[in-house]
Amino acid sequence: MTMLKDMLVDAADDARVYDVTDRVVRVVRRRRTMARLVPVAAALLVVAVPVAVTRSSGDGGGQMPSTSVADLPQRLTPEKSPPALPEDRGVGPATLAFVSGGDEVVLLTAEGRQYHVNALSVQGISPDGRWLLVLRSPGGPWVLRDLTGAERQEFEGDTTFSASWSPDSRRLVVQTSRRSGVTYMVDLTNGTRSTVPLDPARAGRVCAVRNSGQLVLCSSEEVPFSGLRLADGTSGAVVREITVAALGLRPTDTMAEGRGIPRLDIDDHTVFIPVHDSAGPDDTPATAPAGHDRNVLLAGFDLETGQLTQRYPLPDRIPGAQHSVDSGVEYGPMDTRILLGFHPDGLLLVHLAPSPSDPFESGPVTIELIARDTGALHVVTRASRPISGICYRG
Repeated sequence: MTMLKDMLVDAADDARVYDVTDRVVRVVRRRRTMARLVPVAAALLVVAVPVAVTRSSGDGGGQMPSTSVADLPQRLTPEKSPPALPEDRGVGPATLAFVSGGDEVVLLTAEGRQYHVNALSVQGISPDGRWLLVLRSPGGPWVLRDLTGAERQEFEGDTTFSASWSPDSRRLVVQTSRRSGVTYMVDLTNGTRSTVPLDPARAGRVCAVRNSGQLVLCSSEEVPFSGLRLADGTSGAVVREITVAALGLRPTDTMAEGRGIPRLDIDDHTVFIPVHDSAGPDDTPATAPAGHDRNVLLAGFDLETGQLTQRYPLPDRIPGAQHSVDSGVEYGPMDTRILLGFHPDGLLLVHLAPSPSDPFESGPVTIELIARDTGALHVVTRASRPISGICYRG
């Protein structure tokens, strides 16, 4: 088994699905299920040098913002009764979406206004904040709408629907099911839609789309490979395969944590993948306690050269609560961090922590920034406990 094979297989299966109403995110029902967020990319300035993150631990809920980031509030607090997102006019670009009060989807605009979204879930927000993709009802359709106007498109899909935005927000690629179905390329500059003759079961799933329209494919169960594939966005033909096994990094057991899907940087050529640091233990037994984890870092791979160019260690995870049950020991969610998106000032993480009142419930407590020049970790946004899921633009 090669270095990234297992992780990329899982990444392909998981697809790029983020249901901000997912009960796994908003209520961890006393099981070992971890909260899952699919982060999305915003603007990012790449500094192609390895740096180390200052590790921190403890209850992130007690941390106040230590620095400010453009477009992100220092406090993310739901309004009591936000107005409904109008269907017949625009409201301006969005910064993020979140779940409030258990199941209410709320959109936060770049101007700081909050709107209730009539939807079950948010699939994503384009990097420029203009486009919003939501699921209206169980089983579809998925609706793409312009937040600066009233234009919209619909896609028939299912709960495994996936979507990828190009860093420049000019393209959107959607796939309508996990293993088979249709792959659409949407030109967001004029609203035209074309079909890409791509078989995900054989070539792999789309995990990113570049500004040129070139597709970045993750591996599939049927045809596993040790790396990423680049495919033509018109014909679906694979034009290049990038092998990264020689880099000596091990994949994380990330799909159970929602951390393992490759993410394309705004520079259009760097892909970030969570991996295990080669300095960590070789293996973690499946029966290991919830607090046992290998060192995890975000590795940046250059699509042009296939080389590792950046390394950002993530803060140590804190063990979750545990108690005895009839069949053995039951573990609560860990205190952990997940890559949320990218910003010109650095990489954004969402800090998930158990609730002080119930250690078997977990949710976001802060948004944190890894500074690219120093690797220091800063709290930039404090999230109120009623918020149970965050979807950043990208």
